[in-house]
Amino acid sequence: IFLLRNLSKRGIGFFIKSGFYPDFIIWHKSKDKQHLIFIDPKGIRNLGNFNDDKIKFCTNYIKEIEKKIIEDLENKKVPTKLQLDGFILSISKYNEIKSTFGNGKHSKEQFKKHNIVFLEESFYIREIFKKVGIRFKN
Repeated sequence: IFLLRNLSKRGIGFFIKSGFYPDFIIWHKSKDKQHLIFIDPKGIRNLGNFNDDKIKFCTNYIKEIEKKIIEDLENKKVPTKLQLDGFILSISKYNEIKSTFGNGKHSKEQFKKHNIVFLEESFYIREIFKKVGIRFKN
């Protein structure tokens, strides 16, 4: 496992409707698969709802990019197993934003479904790894 600090506006960026430079990249490499997880710590109070571009990047756009990269590699006959995922690590506390985010009725599980984890949770990295299928022996 490698943890990389992404350079702001010079590192790896994605442009869907606006530029998005996740602050951190976790690169997990096993014998048969490479897994890149893009993590962006941020307050989510001003994102408004789950239709925000940065949230949609973490749930939808990243999988479109993954599919395109895999297709390109297969066309070049480069064997690889690659998985891309994105997460927002909310520095906003759940109890502080739950009544103002979206319709004000979203559970923590709904945030997790949209790849938003809360920094206040002591095992947020474990939650990310669990969601993307990375398993470790205790």
